[in-house]
Amino acid sequence: MKLSQDTAVWTLLDFWDCVIFLSTLGLTFLSVLYGGFLKKKAQQTENFAAQQNTWTDHILMGRQLTLPLFVSTLVATWYGDILGVTQIAFQHGIYTFVTQGIFWYFSYILFALFLARSIRKMDVVTFPDLLLKLIGTGPARFSAILVFLKTLPVTYAIGVGIFLKTLFPLSFPMAVFIGLCFVFAYTLFGGFGAIVFSDFVQFIFMYAGIVSVVVVSFFQFGGVEYLTGHCPSSHFSLTGSFSVLDTFVWFFIGISTTFLNPTFYQRCLSATSDKVAVRGIFISILFWFGFDVCTTLIGLYAKANLPDANPLNASLMYCLQILPSGLKGLFLGSVLATILSTLDSFLFISSTTLSYDLRFVRFKSKFSSHLFSSLITGTVTFGVALLYEGNFEMAWRMIKGFFAACMFFPFIISFFKPHFVTSQSFTLSCLCVFTGMILWNLYKPFALDAFYVGQILSLGSLIIFKQQDQRMRRQRT
Repeated sequence: MKLSQDTAVWTLLDFWDCVIFLSTLGLTFLSVLYGGFLKKKAQQTENFAAQQNTWTDHILMGRQLTLPLFVSTLVATWYGDILGVTQIAFQHGIYTFVTQGIFWYFSYILFALFLARSIRKMDVVTFPDLLLKLIGTGPARFSAILVFLKTLPVTYAIGVGIFLKTLFPLSFPMAVFIGLCFVFAYTLFGGFGAIVFSDFVQFIFMYAGIVSVVVVSFFQFGGVEYLTGHCPSSHFSLTGSFSVLDTFVWFFIGISTTFLNPTFYQRCLSATSDKVAVRGIFISILFWFGFDVCTTLIGLYAKANLPDANPLNASLMYCLQILPSGLKGLFLGSVLATILSTLDSFLFISSTTLSYDLRFVRFKSKFSSHLFSSLITGTVTFGVALLYEGNFEMAWRMIKGFFAACMFFPFIISFFKPHFVTSQSFTLSCLCVFTGMILWNLYKPFALDAFYVGQILSLGSLIIFKQQDQRMRRQRT
């Protein structure tokens, strides 16, 4: 069955497809209600009042995250969006597995070995809290602003927009709006605990759907020999159509993003023990590896069968074209699950950054604070998502690149070498990087990714500020 790019996919689904797909939404709501029920039950116990504070329960689930829930929420939240990754795989082949997989595994291992235990001993609730203890109030508030901008779920809003636009005859802006409203509605209740239980359900759906596509594709078309014979040779190059420098920038983005990512910190700080946090990260790597293999293969199969299709939804159209009745609904459920599992977590973190770290929204009731901060986050996300018009890779590189370049060296140096970075040098360094990267993107005197420029400016400015500070100290003495 050949599908048009303008086909409303919902009209092609049969009864069982609809049942399986709608069960994703239904079980997500039930899991959120279950998480809210557990939270309400905990509030009625005596030990709840003895907790550090109510924000610990709201943001970190009272630090009661067990290993199965830790793995499922970390894997589901961190992966994000199958449409975005398969879009890159459709366009560039195994370059996707290198840049979105292998580079990132190294960062996970380093985080587990060098950061996971240390941050848990510092008794903090959020990443800006950590900066507050390491450097001071100014850097903490500045980092909170960057965290808010970084965790705006723009790419995942784009993903849900493309998904709904393909599923129904909707405009892209309307599809993004509906998706954000849906997530906004079910993330209002239950705090982080409700999101954790919904991630567990979505984790199951995302793997069931994605594996079924690879299995059906293999038996219908064949394996490596078929793909190499029907895809461009550049799709089997480690760097794709990019230079080594442009490819390797993802290695630095992977390390810096992981070391600075609030979702990683939130999960590790929420674990019941150091052992759960460290072991959970290593188990998660195995799940990420399997998922990355599957998404890369799907992109290649889509390229082999629909070489001239629109990259935005080529993989989605390919999967619906080859899957039998029932599995179409399962696959659509898995796509939705990968998007929602990250969209809800990032919306939650952005909102809590406004209400907890920045104190931008202040009400006596945490529910009211969360409601208004979520409205602000959702509105900004909607506007930025429309600005990028569905370009996943550009959005990822810009948002992650700016944040990582500004924050990586100041954070890492201050973490492993206390007192080297002062509050003033931290802020000035971040401002230098931000300004320098904007100017580089505007004028670009030669072909070098702005991320490299930002890192050079960051490290260089910190060293210069430190030398100036030491020189002034010597003069005073």
